[in-house]
Amino acid sequence: MKIAIGVCEKINGICTTMGCFKALNNREKNFSIYKNENLELMSFFTCDLCSSNSDENLINIARKLGQEGVQKLHLGVCIVKCKIQRTEEIKEIFKKYNIEVVEGTH
Repeated sequence: MKIAIGVCEKINGICTTMGCFKALNNREKNFSIYKNENLELMSFFTCDLCSSNSDENLINIARKLGQEGVQKLHLGVCIVKCKIQRTEEIKEIFKKYNIEVVEGTH
């Protein structure tokens, strides 16, 4: 299964993202749903919901991921707990490209 992970751009320089990768590699936490599946991480991108072009940029990312057959997008905890609270909007954008959104990585 092809998956992607999206994290908040504001964690750059603060978070190592090791928690996301550890959970993915060990099929733990929110990646436990893939215990017996072969996964291909196709993309690890930062969300820019805080910018003025955020919707346009996310639509572009969703389109590209959809073209490559990505089936699920995991949103990092940093996005799920973001003060902007646009998780539902993100889900709708990716749903249009047949990508299921999972809230959380670890």
